[in-house]
Amino acid sequence: MNGLSLIIPIYNIENYIEECLQSVVTSIKESFNIQIILVDDGSQDKSLEIALKFVEKYSFFIYIRKENGGLSDARNYGLKYAEYDYVAFLDGDDCITEIYFVEVFEVMHSEPDIIIFDWMDFGEGDYKQTVCGIELPEALWTIQPSAWNKVYKRSLFNEVSFPIGKIYEDVGTTYRLLHYVKNFVYINKPLYMYRKNRIGSILSTISPKINDIYDVLEETYLFYKEKKELSPYNLDGLCYQYVKILMWSNMYRQLKYYKLNIVGFHKKMKQTRSLIYTLFPDWKRNEYLLKKEDFFKGRFGNHFVERIDGLGKNIIKSILVTSVLILINRRRI
Repeated sequence: MNGLSLIIPIYNIENYIEECLQSVVTSIKESFNIQIILVDDGSQDKSLEIALKFVEKYSFFIYIRKENGGLSDARNYGLKYAEYDYVAFLDGDDCITEIYFVEVFEVMHSEPDIIIFDWMDFGEGDYKQTVCGIELPEALWTIQPSAWNKVYKRSLFNEVSFPIGKIYEDVGTTYRLLHYVKNFVYINKPLYMYRKNRIGSILSTISPKINDIYDVLEETYLFYKEKKELSPYNLDGLCYQYVKILMWSNMYRQLKYYKLNIVGFHKKMKQTRSLIYTLFPDWKRNEYLLKKEDFFKGRFGNHFVERIDGLGKNIIKSILVTSVLILINRRRI
């Protein structure tokens, strides 16, 4: 049936869930075929009480409770109850905009495999920043990994599910789904509101779990290898994501994790650099990397390829590059 099932995992977010669900209600128009699936992942706070008020008041909400299994498990569980041809995800501490459903339903009529849209980061004070959902609109492999800035044909999840027990579950899912995507639509508008750096959120916590990123990327690489789909097109896309994720976002999380232990940080980045050279020996000529020079120059400076290559090359290089990065990215790192 053509419509949209929106899956909202809920776990101990009593301070945010009402704002989240109210944003859904505000965005819905009566003519839309919409199902809102609330998956309570074993919450121990007042999230249940708040969610049930919406279930009682609005017929398009359904409530499901399960034992705690994590975000991936909750999303996978919610997919079992999806009634419509399209599915989407909303984290219970985030919101959607008032035009979310209007914009999505307008392009759903063309039956794309996936719909991608921008989002708005927001946080303490008046902090707001728009983030593009795809970095190069013509290049699907430059799609952002987040599960929640997309709408999917439900059938895409017949072969792919969110990895259980890992953080970076979006990375481990989105780039495998691309194997099944034949056409997509990009909405160049922020339809999603992402609560940035919430205390207690998964990505605001620096722990050894940050190393899960290596596992989910390896699983994605092996997925394409096992399907004999390591074509130049897919290798270019995988290379770009390996370099961007491991040598930028992962790098600064490793820097926070190791703190003043520069030797430990260098060894980790040396392993990472070696991994990239092993899988993608020509990574410096990657077309997506070079087309996104503004992004990388803003984070590494003008000589961004040389500086990325310097991380883990030797300890002197690691120290020099790290010092420059700290100066350039004082507000990020």
